[in-house]
Amino acid sequence: MEKYTKINTLYKRYQNLTKKGLGIPNPDWKKFANMIILGHFADPTIEYLKSLPMEASEKIDGTNSKIAFFPSTGTYLVGGKTDNANSQHGQFEYLSELAEKILPKLKAMFPKECAVFRPTKDKATNKPMIYFPCEVYKENSEIPEIEWKPLGAQPSQNGMYGVEYEEQPIYIYGEYYGNGIQKVGPMYRNDNDFVVFDINKQGWWLPKEMRDDLCHKLGLHQVPSLGRMTLLEAERVVRDGFKTHMEAVDPTLLAEGIVLRSPIGLKDSSNNRIIVKIKHCDYVAYDAIRKQFTDDEFKKFNEWYFKNIENE
Repeated sequence: MEKYTKINTLYKRYQNLTKKGLGIPNPDWKKFANMIILGHFADPTIEYLKSLPMEASEKIDGTNSKIAFFPSTGTYLVGGKTDNANSQHGQFEYLSELAEKILPKLKAMFPKECAVFRPTKDKATNKPMIYFPCEVYKENSEIPEIEWKPLGAQPSQNGMYGVEYEEQPIYIYGEYYGNGIQKVGPMYRNDNDFVVFDINKQGWWLPKEMRDDLCHKLGLHQVPSLGRMTLLEAERVVRDGFKTHMEAVDPTLLAEGIVLRSPIGLKDSSNNRIIVKIKHCDYVAYDAIRKQFTDDEFKKFNEWYFKNIENE
């Protein structure tokens, strides 16, 4: 199953401050290791779009989870952040029960005729190939005839090598949270739940309106929507801290942060979706270290860092 898109932080972090033989002038500067660098954006594309209103949602402090539905067979798989992730506190059992509950609706919405297959890679060139619905790969980029093919290896036209086909499922990505998950889990709820934050339909990320509609039809909860705000507006909200919009056991629980997405699905130069996360704990940690140094000391540290580390 496909791992969820990597979400960038808003700012870069101080790196390599604990490396051996660094010759750092002041050993106390190592305290800044992995702290955010305010004002230094992690991605130039993000900096360029800093004034663009983006879709904002609350970041829930749980564990990344997914349900994958395969229309060709009407079956599903559940998992964590990666295929090697272990189930946490009944995570996979809960997801399986949830998947069984929504399975009849998924089958009705996405019958096997909707299945989409793609070749994983051309074994002769080891390069990805263009994919089409349920088809056989042909040489010389000829337009193939649509033909139903089961999951598995299919021979090429010349028979010299095989092409592996895999189905493009409907991925429902979300956060499994609550009791036993992260330190704040019991502050959210005494049991556990799953809230959706994104859906990929056979290689296509659903826009918010369609995601809302599908979740409503399936009876799935979503992470709280916070409307639209710019990156800098979201940063101010997160740095100040705000109470979670979830129905938490502890009404004073602060939200972990905010996740922002381009409302029109913008991508960067590497064809990655533009998604940014801003976490309250990053600012708490930064402020705790920053106040230990005078403005002059902090200036000297940054001058040294950008000369010897950032630009090396």
